[in-house]
Amino acid sequence: PEIEIKKEIDIEIEKERELETGQAPARSYGRYNNVFLSDTELDELKAELPDKWEYYIDRLSCHIASTGKQYHSHAATIYKWAQEDAAKGKAAPKQGIPDYSCKEGESL
Repeated sequence: PEIEIKKEIDIEIEKERELETGQAPARSYGRYNNVFLSDTELDELKAELPDKWEYYIDRLSCHIASTGKQYHSHAATIYKWAQEDAAKGKAAPKQGIPDYSCKEGESL
């Protein structure tokens, strides 16, 4: 019940944002369908974070669900997290085949 009320509030916020910006309504993404992105924002994320955009959407979705935090812009939050991870040298895991390479003298 509480989650349903929160979803309804989030949808209303997105409708208001649509009226303010003139953009098409945002769609919900992520494991918990609580990350709202316009088609344009999603296309930009796919272009700028080709191997990582799904990881960051799910990461934000889980974070919002577990903490109850609200963000003004979900796309901006994803970009911020990606920049912080890149600065720390902590890249998001790539989708697909894992890399099990190692340097000479190392073992797995």
